[in-house]
Amino acid sequence: MNLYHDNFRGRLRWYVKVSKAGRRIDVVEEYSTAEQSDFHKAWEAAVRALGGVPRMRRTKPDEAPATSRRYLISDVSDKGQLRWYVQLRDKLPKIRINEEFGSDEFNRAVDAAIVDQIGKFGDATDWVRAEKQTREKREPLPTTPPAPGSLRWYWTLYRQSDRWLGNPAISEEGLAESTRDARTGLIEPLLHDNGERPFAALTRRVLREELKARTPVQAGNLLSALRHMIGWMIDEEHIEPDDDPTIGLKSGKAKASRESGGWVPWTEEDMAKYRARWPLGTEARLMFDILHYTHLRLGDASRFGSTHLQRTLKTMMVKVATEKSKGHTTATVPVHRDFAVSLAAAPNAGILGTGEVFTGKLVKGEIAPMNKKAWAAKFKKFARLAGSTSSKRIAMACARRAPKSRPTRSARKRR
Repeated sequence: MNLYHDNFRGRLRWYVKVSKAGRRIDVVEEYSTAEQSDFHKAWEAAVRALGGVPRMRRTKPDEAPATSRRYLISDVSDKGQLRWYVQLRDKLPKIRINEEFGSDEFNRAVDAAIVDQIGKFGDATDWVRAEKQTREKREPLPTTPPAPGSLRWYWTLYRQSDRWLGNPAISEEGLAESTRDARTGLIEPLLHDNGERPFAALTRRVLREELKARTPVQAGNLLSALRHMIGWMIDEEHIEPDDDPTIGLKSGKAKASRESGGWVPWTEEDMAKYRARWPLGTEARLMFDILHYTHLRLGDASRFGSTHLQRTLKTMMVKVATEKSKGHTTATVPVHRDFAVSLAAAPNAGILGTGEVFTGKLVKGEIAPMNKKAWAAKFKKFARLAGSTSSKRIAMACARRAPKSRPTRSARKRR
């Protein structure tokens, strides 16, 4: 990780950067993936010189060591990181254990989590109490007008603001519908215990406890959503900047990302399995090739259609106004010859039809658009049927294989 490359006067240059604003150190040795090579040693020395810690990108999932400890379970994330939890039984909460497996701190954390869970839900054999706890539904938020100055009051005003809904008259774009849904799901659970209290009662200590009760990713997303809302409150002069309770708080999301080593990319074997299972002319293959040859995000790949193909004097080009930029930035990628073959094979299987997109759901004999989450779930299903091990993340692995295309920033990271 921390290894990047660019092109200077037609020459490929490798360099190391630890921070976005920090300095860079060029690596002049010949590129090699071998750990004993001069390139690897130079990369490691450069990372240390910049104050970083050399970490290799995980190339295969971690393997779980055998354990007979009761209530201790494990799983492997989409990044290949092994994670340990304490869970009394199915459908009860899983308590994440972050300490190093086998250490004294790990064993103490497991003991404490087991005691805490048994105190809340009873022993795993106490089926009646456990079922009652899991089936209890959270009470809906009050429908009465919120008290002025309360957290729910600010949340109501925030959702009615131009920052949330947008206002073209003042060039305020607002939030995308998917972002609104996500932030509503993050903040509303916080309102059940804190919504009727004055906003001043939402101290750093309260927020820190709320963040600890979530996974690093969930905590990071909640913190980001709160900071956006509080930023609006400050701009509207509801509170002073010094009253922001999120100042100085960390979710642990960045640390968890560093420790995980990043997403596990698809291997050549994974891609070969997928191609063998889904030949040219199938929708599954076309979904793969769209991601593989265009480098588009899921939101753009899910709506990719004939309107995004434009012929120039020399070649066919893919041009998509990206969802991430809200249409302000256009991604342009040449159509690779293998991608052209895949597109040509698709109509023979009756996939393209006359709809506005190439892949999606079948409606009255035509392909209709799907939202990006449904599109991703459909592709994930195809990947699992093909026997690929890393079904959730493909774009980064595929981008590095597409020739004559400008790689994305994530694809340029090699370690």
